Amino acid sequence: MSNWSHPPPNGLSAVSILHSMMTKARRGTLSLPLTGRVFSVVTEEPREPLHWLALLEHELSTNVVIYSRLSPQRLGQHIKLNRIEFKWLSENMDAHALSPSLERIHHAISTRISTDQGIIWVDGVEYLIHRQGFDAFLSFTRSLADELSGTDWTVLLPYSPLSLEPTEIAHLRREAIPFSIPKFGSSEPVAEILDEPQKEPVITEAIAPEIVEHEEPLLIPPTVDKLKLLSTISKASFTPAVLSRRIEQWTDMGFDVSELEYAFHADKETGYSLYQEVEERIRRAVECERRIQMIEIRGHLVEATKMRFRIMQLTGLDSIEARLDELLSGAI
Repeated sequence: MSNWSHPPPNGLSAVSILHSMMTKARRGTLSLPLTGRVFSVVTEEPREPLHWLALLEHELSTNVVIYSRLSPQRLGQHIKLNRIEFKWLSENMDAHALSPSLERIHHAISTRISTDQGIIWVDGVEYLIHRQGFDAFLSFTRSLADELSGTDWTVLLPYSPLSLEPTEIAHLRREAIPFSIPKFGSSEPVAEILDEPQKEPVITEAIAPEIVEHEEPLLIPPTVDKLKLLSTISKASFTPAVLSRRIEQWTDMGFDVSELEYAFHADKETGYSLYQEVEERIRRAVECERRIQMIEIRGHLVEATKMRFRIMQLTGLDSIEARLDELLSGAI
């Protein structure tokens, strides 16, 4: 006989009991990573795990601190900002901005972990490595590990394996043990999950997080079919609305142009100069993609995949162009 054959106890509705069951199920699968440690998180899209962070805050009341290249406006599309602490890794003159240097980030984290407990999420790993070099980032990771020892905090460093060399991944994994973020069956937006339920809930399945030592995820290269050069915006036509539309077009292609958010807050001259710099890098990236397809034909499939990821991040274009010249010249 079904458990629902008799009236629910204490006057609770079936929906209330189901919601309670769902909450317990979620809490049971939201076990936290070990404290006092730095973990690396392999992910093709560093924004997807923000859902998991939102659930940690909501279900377990975990303190969540995020350092992100996303502007507050864009970060707020993934997680409720009034529930977390966050810093925008940008040179922008904004109350939430923090200069994207390893020294500044290290100081901010060291200051924060002196009290309380929680999880610190630092995205833009590839960007930080490009800015200051892999060796500097590895030293940054080691230093953070020393700072975290004995605290109730955990630092998570998400990155894509397509952005790093195999030797770099091996070094990073030694300093920051890989951690697997659970995949939730629910496709509900984060904002809806964070609110108190107003309708009959749906129980979702989740995979409990675990430390992964040897398992590698399936790598899916970025989609490049939609890459194309767009007409240049003239200075006379350069307005916030026009720039917003162009950012949307480039983002739809898969390019990371988050640095252009600064242009909305700068004067027109500075904003237009920044737009021109990004446009030039995109022009080079599109040209690189054409040549990457050529080295694929010659059998350099793995290297082509790594290059393709990096051009979508608009980083390391000089080294990519030099390597393409080398491969296509017939020297290799």
